[in-house]
Amino acid sequence: MEHEKSKEGNNRDFSYKYNRSLKVDLLTIGKNSKDIIGDLNWLERILNARLSKLENKTATDLAFHDEVPPALNDSDSPYANLINEFQLSAPERLLLICSLAPHVSPELFTSKLKKSNSFDIQYPQLGGYIDSTFHVFMPNLQTALHLLAGEDQTNASYYHIGFMEQSVLIREQIVNLVAVRTEMEGSLRQQVIELAQEYLYYFISGKKPMPDFGKAFPASLITTSMNWDQLVVSDYAFNELQRITRWAKSGKELVKLTDNKLSASFACLFYGPPGTGKTLAAQLLGKTLKRDVFRIDLSMIVSKYVGETEKNLAYLFDRAEGKDWILFFDEADALFGKRTDISDSKDKWANLEMSYLLQRMEEYQGLTILATNLKANLDSAMNRRFQSSIYFGRPTQEQRKQQWIKLLPEEFSYKNIDMDKLAKHDLTGGNIINILKASCLEAFHRGDNKITGQDLADAIMREFAKEGRTP
Repeated sequence: MEHEKSKEGNNRDFSYKYNRSLKVDLLTIGKNSKDIIGDLNWLERILNARLSKLENKTATDLAFHDEVPPALNDSDSPYANLINEFQLSAPERLLLICSLAPHVSPELFTSKLKKSNSFDIQYPQLGGYIDSTFHVFMPNLQTALHLLAGEDQTNASYYHIGFMEQSVLIREQIVNLVAVRTEMEGSLRQQVIELAQEYLYYFISGKKPMPDFGKAFPASLITTSMNWDQLVVSDYAFNELQRITRWAKSGKELVKLTDNKLSASFACLFYGPPGTGKTLAAQLLGKTLKRDVFRIDLSMIVSKYVGETEKNLAYLFDRAEGKDWILFFDEADALFGKRTDISDSKDKWANLEMSYLLQRMEEYQGLTILATNLKANLDSAMNRRFQSSIYFGRPTQEQRKQQWIKLLPEEFSYKNIDMDKLAKHDLTGGNIINILKASCLEAFHRGDNKITGQDLADAIMREFAKEGRTP
């Protein structure tokens, strides 16, 4: 009996902790369910109207614009956020809810369109097919087009072209059109409307989807646990970084205020020697603005084939558009080539690629950062295309002293160390971080967490040796 009471108490305790940990998620799911049910009801009304016409119960066909979707302007659910963020039109919204319906309300289509005890569909005009495993109706592009246009083939073609050429859902791969093996697999309208798995999870959890890293999106998410105090740069550089922050926070409002006469893009150039804080500055901007920072791997973008680099860049920017990501093009020297010093065709194409990158940075409605060690290879005509150009120079002796003090983890301490003497060594912030990491390892290994002069001296010697210098 006592064992049963104990077990019951443990279950209650687990349930309490479980529900408590999911408090935010449950709230998100509740908001999301409400908004999705609203759109499912809207979809069902349109479906019922189309079926009434097919069954000759009504003489006239529904005009799609007469059936208005529910307003979501005041909702902050993941579903509403996506619709508002991408400013989806009513036809795109119908395409989205068609792709979601088989996952959350499979009976909506199936109960009305599947013939009893068979894989046949009652109304071929509505397209789709019956999944052989779950016996559920799967809508395809023909389904969406008939819901939008009814029997008006001109209107259906208009919507079809609009989806293929302009739909942000398809461009951003939120919804994919997937061919299935049927007798009509060559028909574009027989492509299944498939909701990307990461967006299905987004609607459930509220966690924004990450891109598929690799050749499709050659980038890595970069973050930092450091803060602005630990970035030691010149006053000018720091003020410029704060100006970038101000734009990122209020730029969109400013663009609206000027009736879109200004662009929402903000292209930045960070230049200077390695280890001087360019990457950290990009990470801190993301941390302050609560935006994801993606470091783009240009080695996977630059191609030896003519036009391939531009194609890769175009795909990258299309994937990022509308997501408020910060794109950080690190070590961009691979694309540089002075237009005034073209020695062969390779230089010519390098300049075209660089020009195309800068053009897309200017068009991207967000923050982009180009980082390089060699600004001299970027000519003046290209320089004017940056909203902000910041030099990250090697730190002065006083700045190095600040870095030694600020970069040491709080859990470690120096033992009889002369800071002024340390600051005399010509090191960058990146060098100092490497030295402190090596010194902390030695102190941790001893078990006293106290960094000695010998720890630092050995690490400094190794750091200088890596660069072919002597301290």
